[in-house]
Amino acid sequence: MKSGFSFMKGNILVLTVCRTIWSVSQSIAWPYFSLFVLALGGSATEIGLVTAIGGLAGLILYPVGGYVADRRGRVRLVGLSTFLYAFSILFYAVAWRWEVLALGQFIQGLVTFYVPAMNAIMADSLPPGQRGIGFATTMAIPGAVGIVMPYVGGYLIDNVYSGELPPAMRLSYSISFVLGLVVAIVRTKLLKETLSSDKSDISMGNLPTLFKESYLSIWETLKWLPRTLRSVAAIEIITTFLVSIAAQFWVVYANQVIGLTAYDWGTLMLLVGAFRITISIPMGHLIDRYGPRKMILATSPIAPIATGLFIFCESFTHLLCIFLLLAIFNTVTWPAYSTLMANHIPTERRGRVLSILGQGVAVTWGGVPMGALLLFVPATVGSLIGGFIYGFNPKYPWYILTAGLIVCVLLTAKFIEEPKTPQ
Repeated sequence: MKSGFSFMKGNILVLTVCRTIWSVSQSIAWPYFSLFVLALGGSATEIGLVTAIGGLAGLILYPVGGYVADRRGRVRLVGLSTFLYAFSILFYAVAWRWEVLALGQFIQGLVTFYVPAMNAIMADSLPPGQRGIGFATTMAIPGAVGIVMPYVGGYLIDNVYSGELPPAMRLSYSISFVLGLVVAIVRTKLLKETLSSDKSDISMGNLPTLFKESYLSIWETLKWLPRTLRSVAAIEIITTFLVSIAAQFWVVYANQVIGLTAYDWGTLMLLVGAFRITISIPMGHLIDRYGPRKMILATSPIAPIATGLFIFCESFTHLLCIFLLLAIFNTVTWPAYSTLMANHIPTERRGRVLSILGQGVAVTWGGVPMGALLLFVPATVGSLIGGFIYGFNPKYPWYILTAGLIVCVLLTAKFIEEPKTPQ
């Protein structure tokens, strides 16, 4: 087995650099998106609606992305779609009403069909014995560079713009647009194709056939899934639905109930980010040493404990402790599930399978975890009803999330297994 960071070259290096640039650009604004919706005239219900719209849009083209990635190649798809994604950010930069944010969410969800191809490139480019540390490192480095950005965003809102959130958010999204174009150029010029064959029968000029074959391939791929990946799919669906109910309201609850300012929230994200960076690479080594299943089982119980305690928080210090616990869970589960799935999926199927399954589970406090065909519907439904549930009682989203996560811990222990021979 190779040692050290020998994997950090070629495609992995390019993807890590690009993810780092994205981290810098998007981490300024994303922690305050829900507050932005409120500032533009929306309510808790509209927060859920805006988030759900992105999920509905993702359903349209996501299967096409995975299908094309496995037949025509990954790099061209990633490059073109990244340009489209960057231009979708302009809607956020010019938004004057929450409905404009909803339109931006729809367009952004529509063009995220490149994500399965990008995930396939990463999985193809990491050797089996280094996938845990590889996935963890590609998460840690961007986090290290972007760690201060939520703090910068909070400072802009509370100090530079004296609490006027919309102008600070528009500036942040304008910066994100420019850096998005940089990412698109870098991916287009420097990524190398990992798929050996190019099926020339796939043509964007034949869209009806392309859509038909893409959606038909979903059923064939689902039938192919081994038992463990079917179990992963079930756990992802449940977790995504539950997380989506609460995801957009962590910052709202912290602001409206606990009394934190935007600057306080940015400081919190800075401290949690520093902690995640500190433990990311060591956790990646542990995943490779002990296997993803053992690490998932060891950390999964942390999530329901943390979410259950959240509703008892009364101060900044209380919130910091909760988020540090969730940081441990997220820092392990994302690279561990990514490694587990990469070990199960052969190269020629990775685009399609990852378009359906994504890359594992996480308890997020901001963006809703979609990134996979099977997750768009639960994310959309969870986001929609989350606004109503929060409006009825601000504590209820976390009661529901905690109960569901306990069920997911039991399912993980019973059904998740590792392959005898990694792909």
